[in-house]
Amino acid sequence: MSTAKIGRIVIMVSSSCDSPLESERFDASPWRGDTGCVFSLASEREHARRWSMEYVSVRQAADGLGVHDSRVRQLLQAGKLQGSRVGGRWLVEADSLQDRKRAAPEPGRPLSARNAWGALAILSGCHPSGLSDPERSRLLARLRSLAESGEVPASRIQKLLASRADVRRYRVHRSLLSALIENRDVVRAGASAAPRVGADYVAPGRAEVYVHPERIRELEEAFGLVPDAQRGNLIVRVPPASAWPFLAPDSQASREGRDAPASVVAADLLDAQEDRASVAAEGILEPLLASSALGGRRRGE
Repeated sequence: MSTAKIGRIVIMVSSSCDSPLESERFDASPWRGDTGCVFSLASEREHARRWSMEYVSVRQAADGLGVHDSRVRQLLQAGKLQGSRVGGRWLVEADSLQDRKRAAPEPGRPLSARNAWGALAILSGCHPSGLSDPERSRLLARLRSLAESGEVPASRIQKLLASRADVRRYRVHRSLLSALIENRDVVRAGASAAPRVGADYVAPGRAEVYVHPERIRELEEAFGLVPDAQRGNLIVRVPPASAWPFLAPDSQASREGRDAPASVVAADLLDAQEDRASVAAEGILEPLLASSALGGRRRGE
């Protein structure tokens, strides 16, 4: 027996074989060494193709696609992913996996608000509340897939998280902005929190905050907020009440207001659809994605 290492999988290959009628000696690749087998020309080409190909495990393929292992097996059985069975286990052709990832459409629908806040909590290193273990595992797989894409896929992340809050734009007198973003009922977000979480982005004369759904009316009345979808200088996001403990834990309460977690600030900046804001958001998200993907692996999820 000789050993061929393919991807991260080690496959044992027999050095004995039957000699066909029409044959040529198979010139094995240097890293594998010659098996001494004699194959027909057609068989040689097939073996050369198979032996020079890299494979990954079903789990690795599932992580790459952001799906469950069972979905990968379904794709293999349907011929939508190419692979081979070795010792009763599927191995997935790495090239086929990459083709599948490239052909995958951009996500057409955002995550539900609950799952969006779950993803933001995971990115922040927190345990997402209100999610089942399978839901959390699926989110971790999705984040691992995003982390492994080579660069921060800003447009995909922006779409995934778009339903996290109801977004409202108001016009408010500029002299009141400073007092508003320090109000105890709000959490600074986006441009208003970016410098505080280490992002190189400022937007003078504009403010962004999150407000608990039970406090929005009080805020409108206290600061005389006027709805202005076109030219408003204040963006107010109203998340589900269930997201508030993550956005504003009691330990952060202070007279100077509170800042949203860095992952949330990054999501807000992506919503701006502005180059400077997107660059700042990517700078925040890159280490968070890497950390969440690594943390999921350590936990065996």
